[in-house]
Amino acid sequence: MSINMKEVIVTVFGTNAPVMSSCCCGPSCNDGCCGSTKTMQEEADSLKEALVQEFGEIISFSYIDVESSEMNNFPEIAKIMNRVKLPLITLNGEPRFHGGISSGMVSEAVSDLAK
Repeated sequence: MSINMKEVIVTVFGTNAPVMSSCCCGPSCNDGCCGSTKTMQEEADSLKEALVQEFGEIISFSYIDVESSEMNNFPEIAKIMNRVKLPLITLNGEPRFHGGISSGMVSEAVSDLAK
């Protein structure tokens, strides 16, 4: 990446609950059917690894558990929590993605902001 790229602050808001898998075979879903499920924080950690590998030091990344007192530091995000699906991803403080984590979509948005 170019030295002149701007820092991008990536914040993922989520819970410690497992991410729902769309491959589930129904009410009797189990690990044998769907494979293991990751928590939102584990998925966020994977996103962080991918972004740091691609963009290096311009990425400032944090994960916020919406059930923690850390949410007190994000009053504007707290106001919209009833209108979004977790996980919620903000870039430079602006809500950009919710309801899932797509490293490709986030990477593209980070690339645009870093220019």
